[in-house]
This record gives sequence, C-alpha cells and structure tokens, in this order.
Amino acid sequence: MRYWRPTVALVVSLLLAQPTFAERVLSLYEATYKTTVSGIKVTLTRTLLEEAGRYHLRQAGKTFLLKLSEDSQFSLAGDQIVGEQFVYQLTGVSNRRREVLFDEGAGTIRSLRKKEWTEHPWSPEVLDRLSQQEQMRLRLLLADEPPERISLSIVDGPRIKLKHFDLVEAATLDTPLGALKTVQYRLIHDEPDERSSDTWLAVDHDFLMVRTEHVERGAKTVVQLNSASVAGTPVTGIDQ
Repeated sequence: MRYWRPTVALVVSLLLAQPTFAERVLSLYEATYKTTVSGIKVTLTRTLLEEAGRYHLRQAGKTFLLKLSEDSQFSLAGDQIVGEQFVYQLTGVSNRRREVLFDEGAGTIRSLRKKEWTEHPWSPEVLDRLSQQEQMRLRLLLADEPPERISLSIVDGPRIKLKHFDLVEAATLDTPLGALKTVQYRLIHDEPDERSSDTWLAVDHDFLMVRTEHVERGAKTVVQLNSASVAGTPVTGIDQ
C-alpha cells in the first residue's frame, strides 16, 4: 500500500496559510464613539489595523475648536501586547502632547508628559494608556470566564502604575445599536470617593469597548459606542 507523504514544501505552505495566533485572537475593528472634550461634543473614530504582525490602534476626532488624536503601535507575543510607540495630541482650545517610546534594544521606555521626558527600564508588560484597552480585550478573549480582576502596568510620564480593574457585573446595556450583552469593569482608584472609572465591553462582539464613564470631582465624562464593525461584521444589538 502506498501512503501519502506530504512534502516539506507542502507542509510549510499549509502552515503559512493558517492564520497566526494574533490574527485568530485579537480581532480587528473600526468603531465610532460620542463624547465631550473640554465641553465640546466630539465624534471619535477608532480603528485597529494589522500588517505583518504589527498592530496600529488609532483614535481621532475633531471639531472647529479642537483636534484629538491618539496612536498606539504594538506587536503581540503570545497573550501579551508589546508596545512600540504611543502618541497623544490635543490641539485647539487646549494643547497637550504625550508620547511613549518603547525601545527593547536600548532596554528603555521613554515617556513624555507635561513637556518633560522620563526614562524607565524596558519591560514587555508595560503598556501605554491606549494599548491597555486592547490588553484587556485580549485577556477576556483568552479566558473561559471573565476574570474577577485584570491587572495591567501602564506608563504615564514619570510613573509606571499597576492598575487593577475589578469585575462589577455582566449585564445587558442599552446603546444606540440596541441592547448589548456586556461585562463591566471598574478601575480601583486610590481615592474612590473622589474618582471612579467604569468600562463596559461587548461579550458577543469580541469584547469591543461599548461605554466608559469617568467621574472626577463631580464631573462625568462618558464615551459611548455609536457604530462599529468587528472582523468585518457590523455590531448590532440582540433586539435588532
């Protein structure tokens, strides 16, 4: 009897044809959100793109008075996002710039905040303020059940802080797209009486961010999902 033996070239071609771990897990998306910045209503457009294993997460919005953009570039090593570069720019009625440069070769992480650069030892677990949201998605996508706590190390200027996000509940949330099944996480603040931060993520849509609420000194900032597609499929509510 003659057995079929695949050639090395064929095996290699089959392996190359398979989606990578990153492609299977961290789904790409595009979404729009409504929020208010400095008292001005803004529509934010967020996209996650990937090319040759490098990811580009971009968020941008503008009005006649201001322009906001955030860019995070990173790669994926197993279940960990590895940062490369982050830039935050707000111009107009208010002007701010933040930047993070992750340099594995030099063994450093350089961070710009309030016009001053600070330097930290490089670590693959340190995230910027935008890529942390994708790391949270990744943890949820790889978990059998939503973890009770997700802890992430985030750099911002002279500080690298370990932030803890605790699971509040799983609930159905009404949105402009209809009712969405979500999990709600709350950031644990040092001063919970003065500040609170909550995030809702869509269970049926690869844990896309649906809503965030941040309250500080009585002022609330809300970011609300307005439209989206995940892996090319439009996001719709369970009642649509």
